[in-house]
Amino acid sequence: MKKKIIIVISTIFFSINFTNLIADPKLKIIENLKETETLKFHFNQISLNNNEEGICFLKRPYFLKCEYKDKNQKQLIINKKTLVIFHKRYNKIYRYPVSKSYFLEILDKKKFANLIYEGDLKSNKEIFKIEYSNKDKGKIIFYFDNKNYNLSGWEISDLNNNGTIFKISNLSKNHKIDEKIFIIPSLD
Repeated sequence: MKKKIIIVISTIFFSINFTNLIADPKLKIIENLKETETLKFHFNQISLNNNEEGICFLKRPYFLKCEYKDKNQKQLIINKKTLVIFHKRYNKIYRYPVSKSYFLEILDKKKFANLIYEGDLKSNKEIFKIEYSNKDKGKIIFYFDNKNYNLSGWEISDLNNNGTIFKISNLSKNHKIDEKIFIIPSLD
């Protein structure tokens, strides 16, 4: 009887420690997110055999602007709950429902933390991967550096199985970003 009790207690102890080992990176990632108000980074976006590059500015909880290095001078702008793609060269704006994307979760610390907490964690020597699926938005995999817990990119498979890979480089955090850069241009 004592032997069975020791085995049960040992099993519980080891399973709790194993759970803590898995949860610890998630908690460190979430703590890093909580300390981050702004981000500036370069990106490489690969989708539908198209490779695009540029720079992004993110200010929590409502703002994102990505400026693409392309002939159309494309910009992705999120200002609160409005998402637009602006082609500066042609002075054209295309509006999209931000609610159908993961941007609201990425921009809001609490929603992002919940998504990370609920996602499946995998890791290797260089990165932590957190996979999350939503029946209305598709699957997303977030990548975090395993040394500093910074976001290093994501991969999305939408409901039509279209994939987009978004890689982040030259990340800098918590620098002042003027909200004026997130103003959606008016077409007059």
